[in-house]
Amino acid sequence: MVYAKNDQLYKYVPAKYADVISAFLQRISPEMEESTNWLDGENLFVKVMSYSTPKPEQCKIEAHDKYIDIQATITGAEGISVFDRSLLKCAEDSLGERDVAFFEYDKNAFRGRTVNLPGYFTMLFPEDAHRPQEYVEGYGEVKKFVIKMKVEDR
Repeated sequence: MVYAKNDQLYKYVPAKYADVISAFLQRISPEMEESTNWLDGENLFVKVMSYSTPKPEQCKIEAHDKYIDIQATITGAEGISVFDRSLLKCAEDSLGERDVAFFEYDKNAFRGRTVNLPGYFTMLFPEDAHRPQEYVEGYGEVKKFVIKMKVEDR
């Protein structure tokens, strides 16, 4: 897991994606519509979404095998708890069809929590089971983007 400011993202992505990601970041605004933006076909794409953030215990723990998630907030805030995937029991495996597996909560697997505010990102690797969408005190809504980058490109 990496947690840093958006302007540091170029340090953590392959050089071949630096320009296209930088161009996308320059277009970020609260007025962006929810959409999927294909930056390099299935190798690199961005989903823009918004939702209300529930209490952590109402959020699902997930992980991905094919893609690295780079989650960042446009407006509002959300918490993201991170867990050691190897210590969790799988509750639902859709890795083949949707590249997502969901896990049962286990406090012994908890590794930390980030709070994504505008201008910050959390980068999550396949070994990082994560629970996004968590409510942050003083906020209740979030608009965010998730950059999905193929694992082979890391």
